[in-house]
Amino acid sequence: MNSSRESELEESLFLAQSKNTAFVKTKEEEGEMKEHGAFQQRRVDVTRLRAWLKSEASRVGLAEFLCTYVMMALGLGCVAQVVTGQGAFGHFLSINIGFGLAVAMGVHVGGNVSGAHMNGAVSFTMCVFGRLAWKRLPLYISAQLLASFLAAVTIYAVYYEAIYDYCGGNLTVTGPNATAGIFATYPAPYLSLMGGFVDQVFGTAMLLLCLMALSDQRNKPAARGGEPLTVGLVVVLIGLSLGSNSGYAINPTRDIAPRVFTAIAGWGVDVFRSGNGWWWVPLVAPPIGGVLGAGVYEAFVELHHPLRSGLEEESIPLKKEENNCADVCAKPQTNTTV
Repeated sequence: MNSSRESELEESLFLAQSKNTAFVKTKEEEGEMKEHGAFQQRRVDVTRLRAWLKSEASRVGLAEFLCTYVMMALGLGCVAQVVTGQGAFGHFLSINIGFGLAVAMGVHVGGNVSGAHMNGAVSFTMCVFGRLAWKRLPLYISAQLLASFLAAVTIYAVYYEAIYDYCGGNLTVTGPNATAGIFATYPAPYLSLMGGFVDQVFGTAMLLLCLMALSDQRNKPAARGGEPLTVGLVVVLIGLSLGSNSGYAINPTRDIAPRVFTAIAGWGVDVFRSGNGWWWVPLVAPPIGGVLGAGVYEAFVELHHPLRSGLEEESIPLKKEENNCADVCAKPQTNTTV
C-alpha cells in the first residue's frame, strides 16, 4: 500500500513539475514572440520613415522648411542687431539689405527643389494660377510656419541678453524701447487699418508682378544663375520704397509665426491688440495682393506674347510641367521671396 501511495505521489509530483515547466516555456515563448513582434514593428516603422523621407513630399517640404528658416533667421537677426544696437550696428537700410540678402540665400538653399517660396502669399498665388497643386499648399504653409517660428526662437536665444539689456527687462510692443518689432511687423502710429491693408496689398502685388517678370523666359528674365540675387534685390527695393508704413511684411507666414512666438515668450496678448488689432492685416492682405500682381502681369504682358514653338512654350518658368515634379514648381526660375 505504502509503495503504491509513494508511486502515486511521485507521479503527481512529476505531472505538476511537467505542467509548471510547460507553463514557463509557454511564457518564455510568448515573451520571445512579443519581442519578435516589436522588432518587426520597429523595422516596419523604420522602413516607412525611410520611404517617407525619400518621397517627393518630404523632399519638397524639408527644402521649403530649410530655405525659409535660413531666410527668417538671417533676416530677423538683422533687425535684432539694428534695434538692440541702438544705431551703432546699422539703420533701416541695413534691415532692407540684410533681409534682401537673406532671401537670396534662402533661394540658393531650396530654389531648385521646392521653388523656395518662403512666403504663403507666393504659394497661394502659384496655386491660383495653376503652377502649384492645391494639395501641396498645406505642405508649403506648414513648412513656412514652422521654419518662421523656429527662426524667431533662435534669434530670441541668440539675442536674449541684448534684448533684455536694451529694454531693461520690460518686454513691450510699443514705446521707446519696444522689442516686439524685432520679430513681427507693426504699423506706424499714423497708419489706419485700411491704409495698412492697401499698403500690404500693393507691396505684395509689386512683389509677385516682379517675380513673374523675372521668370518670364519670353520677356527679360533674370540671368541664369543670378535669380537668387535678383529676387533679393526686389525685396530690398520694396523695403526702400514701401517699408516705412508698416515694415513691409508682404508675407503672412513670415509675420504670424514670430508674432505667436512673442505672445508666448513674454510680450503677451499686446502683440495682437497693438495697432487696433493690426495682426490680421499682414495675414489677409498679402495673398490678395499676390493674386492681383500676378494677374496684372499675366493680363498686361504674358497673355500677349506672340506664339512660338512648342518647346519655347513649355520652357516658361512657373508653368506646370508634365513630369513627376509637376505640382511642386521646382524650377530654379520659380524662386520667390520673403
